[in-house]
Amino acid sequence: MPAEIRETIREIENEAEKLIEKARADTKRIMEDASKKIGEILSAEIVMDEVRGEHDRIISGAKEEAGRKIEEARKASSLIRSDSSAKIDKFSQLMADHIRGIK
Repeated sequence: MPAEIRETIREIENEAEKLIEKARADTKRIMEDASKKIGEILSAEIVMDEVRGEHDRIISGAKEEAGRKIEEARKASSLIRSDSSAKIDKFSQLMADHIRGIK
């Protein structure tokens, strides 16, 4: 039974880690897209003030989106952890009942 608990915890931790890694990958992609857009803007012959404004807007938008993705991943991870805690509590109660002979 303890092995099952450890395995359940590992699965939950792995799922949470996957969500966090996905958020990181999404963040990286967003930042790369922003950098590409910046390169496109800078390569065009536009007044520098317009370029700077567009640059700042793109970076700001990318940071906001990345922040949202990270927060979503954190919330999902938190839910997974709280669910695992409830499952562990229930499993522990079942084990205790089993040991005491309660079915």
